[in-house]
Amino acid sequence: MEYRVLALKYRPGGFEEIVGQQAVTSVLAGAVDQGRLAQAYLFSGPRGCGKTTTARILAKALNCERGPTSQPCGECASCKAVAAGNSLAVIEIDAASSGGVDDIRGVRAEAALGSMGGRYKVYILDEAHQISAHGANALLKTLEEPPPNTVFVLATTEPHKILPTIHSRCQRFAFRLLGADEIAGRLGTICERENVAVPAESLQAIARRADGSMRDGITLLDQALAASDGALDLDAVTGILGLTRHDHYFALDEAWQAEDAAAALRALDTVLGTGLGAREFALGLVRHFRDLLFLRLDPGLLAGEMGADDHARCAELAAGWQVEDLLHLTRLVGERADQIRYASQPRVLLETLVVEIARFERRVVLAELLGRLRALDGASAGSGGAGPSGQGDDDPPARSRPWPSARAASAAPRPAPAPRVEDAPSPRPQPGAMASPGAAAPRPDAPAAMAGDDPAELWGEFVRQVGRSMKSLGSFLERARPGGPSGKHYRIVVENPFHLAMLDTPEHLRLMGDTLAGLTGQARAIRLELAAGSATAAAPGPRISAERAAEARREQALSDHADSPLIQDLLQRFDGEVLED
Repeated sequence: MEYRVLALKYRPGGFEEIVGQQAVTSVLAGAVDQGRLAQAYLFSGPRGCGKTTTARILAKALNCERGPTSQPCGECASCKAVAAGNSLAVIEIDAASSGGVDDIRGVRAEAALGSMGGRYKVYILDEAHQISAHGANALLKTLEEPPPNTVFVLATTEPHKILPTIHSRCQRFAFRLLGADEIAGRLGTICERENVAVPAESLQAIARRADGSMRDGITLLDQALAASDGALDLDAVTGILGLTRHDHYFALDEAWQAEDAAAALRALDTVLGTGLGAREFALGLVRHFRDLLFLRLDPGLLAGEMGADDHARCAELAAGWQVEDLLHLTRLVGERADQIRYASQPRVLLETLVVEIARFERRVVLAELLGRLRALDGASAGSGGAGPSGQGDDDPPARSRPWPSARAASAAPRPAPAPRVEDAPSPRPQPGAMASPGAAAPRPDAPAAMAGDDPAELWGEFVRQVGRSMKSLGSFLERARPGGPSGKHYRIVVENPFHLAMLDTPEHLRLMGDTLAGLTGQARAIRLELAAGSATAAAPGPRISAERAAEARREQALSDHADSPLIQDLLQRFDGEVLED
């Protein structure tokens, strides 16, 4: 007997044999049994998922000698004729070559003659989206009101190219891609009928390569069986079909995580030396990173899609990447794979991609960095030993400061505020006093004002509170001294002209004024003055810009945290500032 390819030999003969399209077949079977047939159906979906096969089974169910029935016998003359493709009641038209207006006019003329070889006349128009615009318009009337016992089935992979007027005259059914397990199960059934022993991992590899198409999966199995000598293990399937496996990428993964571009290129050369093409390798790499991403999110997402050994190894490699890294790499490799597929020198592009991944700059998760900072701070604060200084005898002195540094200020002893009189009225601003912008309202329980006999009475507390809000500003105030109240202002004397320029910004003046009002209960504007013996005239110079002030604060922060390499790196990498509660 002449050999028949497996895709035709094991083509489903009934609705129950179609794999993965129960949502479609159950409706069609019910329509046949109840006699609720539409005059036209539109089957859409990717290639190899059963559109034309379902249309033939529908024609068989309508013309079976024991029907119409949803379970055609497959033994009567009508069923055998439909299965063999020579039934006069079933007319299959390839719209890619017969979709012109003259061809459609011929269909209209033939449809008017009625059925000659069965109960129903069924027209199957494959690749219906290639019917010309004039041909589609010529078909509209016949499609809406066909002759009695005439059914049209339009099958297409691109339903968006079909005219809306065609859509509105058809019942539409969307066929889906099949899962790898569904394809592997069908391949296993075919192997049993062919008396061929094929390991489950080989069937899974073929099913993954089929990419949702049952016809592609059966064709690949047929190809592998034809090239094998009876043993079809995973290595044989990989070699025959040119498939990629996860272990092709393990050495590359290790080189990438070590940021060793040379080792990655050597690993790539080893894999391509086995005969695997650059295009196939790139497409497999996309899926590999996708699998790593899924394993990083939840190992259960890939249950059943790979062997136990590959699952364990990939999960171990996935743990070395951040989710953000895998997201970026999956997109990157997907874009490069499209370029490699159509490149004249695909290997060169693949090699540059391998180097690019090795030099990939990993994403930094700020939440994780803050956690590391706090962990370092806790280790620094708790690294005490047996000695009185809190360090071990053999340990070097601790150099890192507690973080945030406001802890030290909050833990330092504070001067007690001057006793207040319980029944005394709350202090009020003097007539004509100017309140600084945004100054807080006077508090009835505020400590005694700085305007007492000792002008520096609350100066230390003032500097500490300003420093907790902005450390760099507090450090400048530590080098200044109180000048005392002067009418509606409070004077602060600064020794260094640079410090004066840094303090004299609207933001800093507002912060110092608010802090002063909170301590004294009096709203006074801050006036900055240079010390009498300074090198510059007593009049303050022009105010610096906010950008220059921010730059100076960053410089001060770098100086304050010179003993913390991690904070130094963060400040320089993100051009940031240290904000402290």
